[in-house]
Order: sequence, then C-alpha cells, then structure tokens
Amino acid sequence: MRPLRITPRQNPARRLSLAHAFEAQGVTLRYPARSWSGVRFEDGVVVLALRECDIQGHDEGFSCLLWAPLIEGVTHWADGPSRQERLEHCRLAVVHGGADGLLVCGDAALVEPDALLALRVEKRRDEYWATWGFAARTQTPRGGAREARFARFYAARIAA
Repeated sequence: MRPLRITPRQNPARRLSLAHAFEAQGVTLRYPARSWSGVRFEDGVVVLALRECDIQGHDEGFSCLLWAPLIEGVTHWADGPSRQERLEHCRLAVVHGGADGLLVCGDAALVEPDALLALRVEKRRDEYWATWGFAARTQTPRGGAREARFARFYAARIAA
C-alpha cells in the first residue's frame, strides 16, 4: 500500500464546512452537527463523507472503510444515532450500486467544493467499504444509468 497524498486543487480558504458541502449537494442532514452521510433529494443518490486520513491507496485504486461493527475499547465513533444512520446509508448505497463521496480534509474537517468521488460501495463480511479508481471500475456491473455515469467518468479520466 502506498501512502496517499492528495494535492488540493482549490485554495484552502475556498473549502466548505461539512454541513455546507452536503447542502451544496442537495442533501438535508438528519443530524446536521453529527451526520457524515445523507441522501440527495433530487435523485436519491447516497452522499458519503470520507476523511482524507482514512483513505488507502493501492495499485488498483483507492478504498475507505465506511462502517464497521463496534469493537469495545477501540471504536472512536460512539454516537449511536449517526452511526445507525451511516449504516442505513451504506446499505442503501449497496442496493443502488454506488454513492457519491465528499473528500474531508484535515483536522478542520473542510471539504473540497469541486471534488466529488464516484464510489462503489460493497459489504465485506460485517464491514462496508468504498472503492474508486481502477478497483471500482473493474467491479462495476454493466447496465443502468448509474453505471453509464461511471463509464463516462472513467473514460474521461483515461483519455486525459
């Protein structure tokens, strides 16, 4: 696994707070101060926030753990309602075949306004993971509007 280094394209002063980033995506948060995921009203797509420090870079793409069962004494995320909400959104994203991702940078939890990731969400044992890049492209099923959007995204990335 190689270290992940994301170079911001935008001026850090232009980054948005997490709540404002969700709002810009058309997502109304159930718990505005604590939610890290939501559903876009316009099209029903799940939008998940991913902390930059949790992202793992591999030769085949990128991945990020979205949700895992509580491990006593180890798990940091103890807020029950928002944790349950995240689990529901992960399950919904698996059913829909994917989600959109917001990249949350640094300790201030600010979001790059123009960086929206096309995520493939999958369940691995009791955990939910997001993958994107080459790993997501090779696992994306054929057919459907969402898959067509993935294909256009990756075709543009490969052509560049």
